[in-house]
Amino acid sequence: MPIQNTVSSYACKALRAVSVLVLASAVLPVLMAEPAAAQDDGNANGTLDVNALPPAPGLIFDVQAGEYILFDGLVDRLSDRKYVLIGEKHDNPIHHHHQAQLVDALSKTETRNRAIVWEMFTRDQQNTLDHNWQDIPISELGPAMAWEDRGWPSWHDYAPIAQAARDNGLMMVAGNLPDPILRPMVTEGNSAIPDDLANQLDLPDMPTEILDRFNVEIAEGHCNMLPDSMLGGFSAVQFARDASLARAMSDATRIEDIDGAFLIAGAMHVRQTIAAPWHLRRYEPELAANDIAVVSLIEADDPGPDASLVEDYAMRFGAPDDIDFMWFTNDIARGDPCQNLGMGE
Repeated sequence: MPIQNTVSSYACKALRAVSVLVLASAVLPVLMAEPAAAQDDGNANGTLDVNALPPAPGLIFDVQAGEYILFDGLVDRLSDRKYVLIGEKHDNPIHHHHQAQLVDALSKTETRNRAIVWEMFTRDQQNTLDHNWQDIPISELGPAMAWEDRGWPSWHDYAPIAQAARDNGLMMVAGNLPDPILRPMVTEGNSAIPDDLANQLDLPDMPTEILDRFNVEIAEGHCNMLPDSMLGGFSAVQFARDASLARAMSDATRIEDIDGAFLIAGAMHVRQTIAAPWHLRRYEPELAANDIAVVSLIEADDPGPDASLVEDYAMRFGAPDDIDFMWFTNDIARGDPCQNLGMGE
């Protein structure tokens, strides 16, 4: 479940984010087209290496190509990918705007008809989702699915993604594990998964390298307040949730006229070497290397003399090859999540 964060001065920050995005969109083509002769970054020709610039809100970086690209270039490079996983920070409304923009643009290319799988809807909600999906206004879909009651940030922020799905006739898929089995899994492991779902997920033993990374991340994500004895149980839940999302994506492509899937999920669920993509390759070993694309929406640090570089952001997710495209955004105001946190919360 997500950790709720209070977003202050939303309207002001949203305006600032849009302004920065517009500025970046205007400036980047100029930088990419013309050398900045007046600036010398150590290049032998005295020209500015645009791709060495530190990330800033509105910029998109193709990690494999090692270059900044424009939004149209991102759409072009993703157009034929079977699976497009778009990672987010749950409480950042800018991320959901960008997810909707990308889903809409890729769906209009008519290269593939992708279903859209959601981390935020659980498998036991699929019937309710099917029943409500075409029959009620998008603004009412979240309340009908008990969205905010289940702890997610405002449905208003996510609604544009659902609107893009409806506008393009995309199938909506609930991908996550049912909430009632999560707590039992922490203590009972995979035996808490119902047999039919366990057969679908076909979970292997978790590789040691994945378990070690999950344990560290879960400890840090809980402010190092979890007993070490509980880390393995939480990691098992994370591993199974990633498998559930991947299985939902793969299963969707077996439906007539659907030949791909989007995933809307937290950024940690979309990493190439450790999360949902790892399971997708397990379910579909015939997948080509470029059949899976990971786009992560990432909050850019405040600029300064020691600004982080693209590779620094990559390592925050655990490995330099976990993300294919980094789309940088503004951050939002948050308090310290560890302040006054108790184990009962």
